[in-house]
Amino acid sequence: MAKFKNLIFIVLLVALFIEVLIVFPKKLEKESESEPAPTAVESTQKPELNPDGTEKAKSAVAEQKMKGVHLVESQKGNRDWELFSEAAEGSQESGNWKVLKVRVLFYNKEKIEFTVTGDEGSIDYKTKDMTIRGNVTTKSTNGYVFNTPSITYSATTRQIVSPETVNMTGPKDSSGQGMALTGGRMTSFIDTTKMVIDKGVRAKKPMQDGKTFAVAADAAEFNGRNNQAKFRGTVQMSYDQMKLEGPEATFLYQKGMDLLTSVSINGGVKVSDVDKFATSESVNLDLLANKYTFKGRPKVVQNADELSGEEIIFLDGGKRVRVEKVRAKMEKKSE
Repeated sequence: MAKFKNLIFIVLLVALFIEVLIVFPKKLEKESESEPAPTAVESTQKPELNPDGTEKAKSAVAEQKMKGVHLVESQKGNRDWELFSEAAEGSQESGNWKVLKVRVLFYNKEKIEFTVTGDEGSIDYKTKDMTIRGNVTTKSTNGYVFNTPSITYSATTRQIVSPETVNMTGPKDSSGQGMALTGGRMTSFIDTTKMVIDKGVRAKKPMQDGKTFAVAADAAEFNGRNNQAKFRGTVQMSYDQMKLEGPEATFLYQKGMDLLTSVSINGGVKVSDVDKFATSESVNLDLLANKYTFKGRPKVVQNADELSGEEIIFLDGGKRVRVEKVRAKMEKKSE
């Protein structure tokens, strides 16, 4: 009986040996062959997150490059600006676009008020603000031309600003060449078509008779709908042999004509020429009639003689003087 039990044990041990050495490896091999190979490897790069912790969506195109670009921006149903560029690159994801050889038309009530050209520029996709740099020229509809190194445009204020040196040329008129002006900063208000130059303004206006107005002022203001020019601050002006000084001067053009007809100085004026000195609240230079009218406590001093009255008029360019309601103070001569 004991021998029979030993025989059974040996048979079971042999069967186990066969299972381990022969059957199990083959089964393992078949299972390995039937198992699909891995198709992807998990990335070790961390995803870019938003401030709230969520993963940022990946842009299909990180950056775009285009040629022959034409963009139109509108506000409240009306065109704000229209841009033409030879080339552009950027993306909506970054919010910035760079443009080359750019021309921008700025509109007011569907009417072009200013045209700006430059070598290159940048546009903020979100705010619609822009900067233009390199040989920048700004032109108003009525012919004012401003050359600056750069300009910026604010879509919120609708203003074109150049914080650098400005060289301006005014439109030509019947009395001569347009006004030439330099200043330290320019601001153009698109909705009112007003153009303001400040910081050390210097201007010259040639006249047809060969004379020239030369002006120095703190600021100058022009309008896109007419040729009128205003100077403010400490205004110093010379014309022929006459020098004028006051806080405000206006160059007035005849309505409906490109003709400079008069220059008005207001707010307390000092005038001098070769042999006279005058003061008054205002002076009007009538260029067509060649007469100068002083109003508001006018007083003229020539040599030691003093004239005053309600109104003093210089005729023939100052060669003759007419006084309304004269009050004279003459030098007493010794007998």
